[in-house]
Amino acid sequence: MRILKNFGLILLFFTLFVLCGKGFHYLLIDDTQSYTRLMMHEFYHQKNIDHLFVGSSHCYAALDPEITDEIFCADTFNAGSSLQAQDASFALIREAVERFHVKHIYLEMYYLMMSNDEYKDREQLTGTYIISDYMSPSLNKARFLLEASSPKYYVNSFLPARRNWEGLLHPSEMRELISKKQTEAYKKFTPFAGYRTKGFVANQGEIPGGLLLDTAGFDVIHTEAPSSDWLKTIRQIIEYCGKKGVSLTLFSAPMTLFQTAGVGNYDDYIALVRSLTEGTSADYADFNLCREKYFDQTPDLFSDAGHLNEKGAETFSRVFASYFTGKITADDLFYASMEEKISAAGPQILGLSYLDSGDGMRKLKIVDTFSGKAMYSVTLEGTDGISKVLKDMDPDPYFEISQEEHGTLLIQAEDITAEIGV
Repeated sequence: MRILKNFGLILLFFTLFVLCGKGFHYLLIDDTQSYTRLMMHEFYHQKNIDHLFVGSSHCYAALDPEITDEIFCADTFNAGSSLQAQDASFALIREAVERFHVKHIYLEMYYLMMSNDEYKDREQLTGTYIISDYMSPSLNKARFLLEASSPKYYVNSFLPARRNWEGLLHPSEMRELISKKQTEAYKKFTPFAGYRTKGFVANQGEIPGGLLLDTAGFDVIHTEAPSSDWLKTIRQIIEYCGKKGVSLTLFSAPMTLFQTAGVGNYDDYIALVRSLTEGTSADYADFNLCREKYFDQTPDLFSDAGHLNEKGAETFSRVFASYFTGKITADDLFYASMEEKISAAGPQILGLSYLDSGDGMRKLKIVDTFSGKAMYSVTLEGTDGISKVLKDMDPDPYFEISQEEHGTLLIQAEDITAEIGV
């Protein structure tokens, strides 16, 4: 009897803890513009999921289940979320496999997630919380949160309102938040700002002028030192799917050629991910290697250097589903390497990748498809009307300007000329 009584008290405490947590979350956490809240609500209300897509924002911006449902002739769902690391993907995979008759999981492999800190060293947990806050109470959720950070963040993890505790000192802001949450749109999980259905977020943006000025691709991909937790979790996902009899495919959604060419060693990343699937039942498909006749990575298909817009997602969703249903062969769809794809693209200036330093300078790199075989000339036509020659027939694609200098950069590489505003 004492054991039953103690168990009952523990269960009561846990129930009260969960209910109090939900109450404070409602009062203090503003999630009225959260895509993930909508996605997780739909996730738990699906009748079934046959094919699950998981990964970072590159996933949720790339695959439209309305299109993939039709081509797969199955129930697909996009469980992508911003900053979704591999442990969050693993938690969502467990949730899906335990609830639905999942046949195939597609794990998106954005390369920058590889360099994330070890889980216990994390200080920024936004990517974790936007998933965990909407997970149903379970051992899976507890394990996810316990392993996602060091113990000093456990209070914030298990009691979300603790992250915004100071909100209790601002009654007017709390009343305003409650008012927003009392709307029919919030209570009925009404989609907003591009959210379509089943996790897909349609971005209306488009790269202006076709040339990019972006930080993407400034540095090489450090494949020699991936996060050990990143490696471990991918292996755990492969093992878990194998034990559960669920097919697993790792994939990379298309980015602009500006980004993949800019890093200079994207083939090294492809080789690293492929090595993780060797000797396993999983495989890897990198859609950055798509041939132009199926997916031409023109700027009008992207909202920024790395994310597809709605037009791009529609095109890609059809290519993705057609490939995995056998309507397109790998040999026909993919180049053998990024090096081959860049060579086939012909001479182009794609834009400028930059890095702002702490001393007020901006370091820029000309991103092109010349593969280090060009001579560059660069002139800054300043907003003050003064022209300044920064390079004159120089093989080095890097140069610097002050962060205070603005105007138009005139770039010439061999017989190609481009203008980019800074």
